[in-house]
Amino acid sequence: MSTQVNISNLTVGYDKKPLLKDINLASKSGTMIGLFGRNGQGKSTLLKTISGLLTPLSGRFIFEGKDILALSEKERAKVLSIVSTTQNNIGGITVKDFIAFGRFPYTNWFGMNTYKDFQEIDHAITLCKLERLAHRNYDELSDGEKQKVNIARAISQDTPLIILDEPTVHLDLINKVEVFKLLKELSSNHNKTIIISTHQIEYALQICDEIWFIHNKEIQAYTPTALINANK
Repeated sequence: MSTQVNISNLTVGYDKKPLLKDINLASKSGTMIGLFGRNGQGKSTLLKTISGLLTPLSGRFIFEGKDILALSEKERAKVLSIVSTTQNNIGGITVKDFIAFGRFPYTNWFGMNTYKDFQEIDHAITLCKLERLAHRNYDELSDGEKQKVNIARAISQDTPLIILDEPTVHLDLINKVEVFKLLKELSSNHNKTIIISTHQIEYALQICDEIWFIHNKEIQAYTPTALINANK
């Protein structure tokens, strides 16, 4: 498998003030990557930048040959999907209809779903084991259930890259483990590239293929074993 994730000379920050400078990282697609770092060191800023939500101060992010930051919003949404910490407060919509939002890059002018769209929605529901919740109202769910639905929405978007910013921060132990297991399955069995920032280091070290570690305003890539041995 060739290198398909390339971040080159990327500098990220706000108001022309760099937070992380000259980031250079290369990884294989189909890899589960954990992003570690203390609060305030730039994890969310980096993820927002490579997701296209924040303009970089300089540099590029190439994924599977595509310059992600140069794509239109709709074209970028066919390459990457995003799951954040923020819980959506949406009333009067079922879980299945919420997951269907993931199909927005592919729908026609009328927003009508096709047979292919419904296949992807049902596939995401099955992968996330949400069948019993499919017709429940989204706003009636627990935090753990909502986060699984958010991940299902990203899966229904059918992108090769999924970026998650602290997706387990509000979850109890059981739901944290289930989310990590689901993400590992997506990476290992469905060839999704997963980039996840997390403070759950003990779980991430067990299931991630690679760790991007922020320390002293620099970011380096390690295998989990190498990071443990580095005594960071």
